[in-house]
Amino acid sequence: MSGYAGNILMVDLSSGEICQESSAPYTARFLGGRGMAAKIYWDRVDPRIDAFAAENHLIFATGPLCGFPGFAGSRWQVCGKSPLRNQFSYANFGGPWGIQLKLAGYDGLIVTGKADFPVYLIIDNNNVEIKSAQALVGKGAISTRNMLKAELGKSVRIITNGPAGENRVRFATLLTDDDSSGAGGFGAVFGAKNLKAIAVRGNNKVKAADPGRLDLLRKELRQKKQLNFFMEFPIAPPEKLKKRVCQGCIKGCWRADYLAEDGQKGKFMCQSAVFYNSDARSFFQTKKTDVPFKANRLCDEYGVDSRVIHTMIEWLKSCYHQQKISDHSSGLLLSKIGSLEFIEDLLTRISFRKGFGNVLADGTRKAATYIGNGSDQLITDYMALDGELEAYGPRIYPLNGLFYATEPRQPIQHLHEISLPVSLWACEVQGIADTGITFDVLKQIAERFWGSEDAADFSTSKGKALAAVTIQNRQYLYESLILCNFSWPMSHIPGASDPVGDPTLESRIYGAVVGKESEEMDLYETGERIFNLQRAILVNEGWNGRQDDILAPYNYTIPIQNDVGNKGCLVPGKDGTITSHKGRVVERDEFERLKNEYYIHRGWDEKSGFQREKRLLKLDLKDIVDQLKNKELIAPADG
Repeated sequence: MSGYAGNILMVDLSSGEICQESSAPYTARFLGGRGMAAKIYWDRVDPRIDAFAAENHLIFATGPLCGFPGFAGSRWQVCGKSPLRNQFSYANFGGPWGIQLKLAGYDGLIVTGKADFPVYLIIDNNNVEIKSAQALVGKGAISTRNMLKAELGKSVRIITNGPAGENRVRFATLLTDDDSSGAGGFGAVFGAKNLKAIAVRGNNKVKAADPGRLDLLRKELRQKKQLNFFMEFPIAPPEKLKKRVCQGCIKGCWRADYLAEDGQKGKFMCQSAVFYNSDARSFFQTKKTDVPFKANRLCDEYGVDSRVIHTMIEWLKSCYHQQKISDHSSGLLLSKIGSLEFIEDLLTRISFRKGFGNVLADGTRKAATYIGNGSDQLITDYMALDGELEAYGPRIYPLNGLFYATEPRQPIQHLHEISLPVSLWACEVQGIADTGITFDVLKQIAERFWGSEDAADFSTSKGKALAAVTIQNRQYLYESLILCNFSWPMSHIPGASDPVGDPTLESRIYGAVVGKESEEMDLYETGERIFNLQRAILVNEGWNGRQDDILAPYNYTIPIQNDVGNKGCLVPGKDGTITSHKGRVVERDEFERLKNEYYIHRGWDEKSGFQREKRLLKLDLKDIVDQLKNKELIAPADG
């Protein structure tokens, strides 16, 4: 099996049983990654169980491109039932852990059951052991990683949770090498299983079907320059940043290491790099502070999602200023928000469920219910339904509302497909930077990658539902190959004679790796199959079709004022007219019409939002159809 290790490792923590099976039945239809994990979940996890039940499965999945350098394809996923909504969800990771799992001989790992005491798992090629983790209890994720490397050797790769996960904080994260973290609450699932960490090391090789062709494609990609935002448009002093390239990447993105004045260094990336920035600047009255970096470092160590902490702090500030809570009533250092002392105290209380931290550990919305006194009204448009930071929402990019409405968590990889090119266009037209994305280029991107030129005109809903379906299908392909969101799709090549990318690149790389020639649209259909499988899982767990394809209510009532990377909320209108969506809200009837069109493109029932048998059979999902029909979770036959 070119491109695959060929096996899935299975570990039952309750019985201690360790075995393996072939991955071929899953990879044939679902490639790997999210697709493989979703099918394993569909086959094995009872939709009625709780996320913290021993029967829940933690599914670790690589893709066929994992382990082949130069393609930004060495990402991997953890899937299972998440405690955030008690339904199927996922976390997407970088770093070398997934590569080592594959080199150890496994395309995936399934962990079930619950250990009688804290344990960690060591996978050293064919040698797999469950070992006591008593010495690691209460340790931070970074500390645990360092302790296990000291014991097992520097070549081993670690994924672990922090004390937040041990104590089942619902938004607890997992951390692996290169400070790559994954959200979705799976740190808490680790804790529920008494699993502290998984160490992996492998020395096998994964072979490509056509190494020569793959090498030529690797060289082709190296010639395609990408913008490095943090380096070219720095949001921190350049002397404190050093570019950090993930293993297997093409040339890197804007990921960097930050060097603090005390010598501490670590990840500096996206929201986690700056989430505490404005608070720290306000508290210290200076731009020269390492506190935001150290705040993020503490989130990684305790194992909590910085995006949830970001919105939680916004809410706590509002409650404090409106005298809903105080330092005394909450036990928090609310008068010192912005200081390192505050964030460390907050994370400690949440992670160990101390005092009011025990309430916050179940999320901001539940904390607002606990406090009452109108505090829930202070949760506004900074917080998405899943508690994460709202970004690239439908008030500025209307089609992104379809992603928010139909996904189990904030689908940042989908949102980037529209928001990043449009943000670069906004930089171009304002003269902020020479990005090379004119409206003419944006129209060509829309035609090649979004379904039609109409998707580039944000003054109308025309073409937006088709664009949402096209992007979603492609992203599910990426989540299964797996390709990094920061490199793919390669829709824009700055400085090239043809600045618009080639959407056939992915199928050519896949063909060289696995030896199976596939057209671009064939692979997109595979992405559609995987997306429909996930939809079936969600419906099977209680997602009520159209009724649950919803947006956060603030989208209809609170006008947008700014957005990440696009402060003026600028979008192109008809013929490229520079238009601002600042002050815009989503029109409810317009969004419902957009959903109608989306369901039609999907081949689903327009009235209910449930899938139809005809489309699922076309996607080779007869086994899924049979189970949905037995539970009456499929729309009536086409009329």
